Amino acid sequence: MYKQVLDNKMSKQSIKYEYIHHILNVIVILILFSVFVFLWYKFEWWTYLIYLILPIAIVIILAGFINPIIRLRRTSFEIGEQYIEVQKGLYYQKRLVQPYNRVQFVKVKHGPISRMLNIYFVVVVTAGSSQILPMVDRNIAEQTRLNIMSKVKEVTDDV
Repeated sequence: MYKQVLDNKMSKQSIKYEYIHHILNVIVILILFSVFVFLWYKFEWWTYLIYLILPIAIVIILAGFINPIIRLRRTSFEIGEQYIEVQKGLYYQKRLVQPYNRVQFVKVKHGPISRMLNIYFVVVVTAGSSQILPMVDRNIAEQTRLNIMSKVKEVTDDV
């Protein structure tokens, strides 16, 4: 049966993480834009260049404040009996199904910002790729890791 939204959704703290991450990116964009304006003024580049770069920077900045809200509603995962299913995508939804017989190991990943907000990433590693599950609380991340590894140990068939 196809579910619209899977069981485990992203943590509410993930919006704060996305906003902090976006603000850091905005700072980098503003620094690059100010360097561009300085070079534009110093070397007397064509005037239309500033009118091309400014709207692009504004769109990137504004999209970064809207995207986390959409991503929170549309990203989820579920740990089934035979596979892990992840639903993600900002504007176009994508569902990824990873059977347990392909999983090699599972790790919990975090950085300084995510650790400060107590949200973690669960990374499912296979021979060909790795799949990052949505951001969840620390307890849920550990529980998910242990749950996936116990299901992987139950697999008897070989790929």
